[in-house]
Amino acid sequence: METIHLKISEKAYERVIQLLKQFNANDVQIVSDDYVQAKVELDETLRQIDNNEMKFFSIEEFEKQADELLKRRNAG
Repeated sequence: METIHLKISEKAYERVIQLLKQFNANDVQIVSDDYVQAKVELDETLRQIDNNEMKFFSIEEFEKQADELLKRRNAG
């Protein structure tokens, strides 16, 4: 499936959306800009995971590091 991005005036927006809704969902899917941005961010995260560029912590490790950081912050 191909993806296109359109800039449409408010005046024409409703007419264009009504036209697109006439197509079968298998032929045309309307995706929001939020969806596109989220996909870009998730694709980048997946790339970082695949390339071992991201470090993972267990909940316990996270809580320990967060506690240590808060102690240092409050002490300084």
